[in-house]
Amino acid sequence: MICRRENRLIYLLKPISVVLLLFSIFSIVWLRSSFVSLEYRISSLEKKKTVLMRDMKMLAADRANLMSVERFEKVANNGTVNGGFAFPDRVKVVHVKKAKDKESYMAAFNKK
Repeated sequence: MICRRENRLIYLLKPISVVLLLFSIFSIVWLRSSFVSLEYRISSLEKKKTVLMRDMKMLAADRANLMSVERFEKVANNGTVNGGFAFPDRVKVVHVKKAKDKESYMAAFNKK
């Protein structure tokens, strides 16, 4: 009777062990493939990040170039934009006082 129990136990353990072995092999392969796909995703995101950082630096340089004082002076002296810039005469200057709350703004040619 003890021999029969051992035979039954061995008979049951063989298929269970085969199933567990196959399950563990497939799970290891699945985990490895997931890891590799994550590495590819991270690599592509890092490439995208470097491209965006380069674009950001280029845009910052363009902005600095466009906002430079030398550029404004060059445009003002060359007269390329709307006939150029000119300093206003003292007679043509209009001073606007800021009104309190909901009052209208006051404008005058003389400074008070």
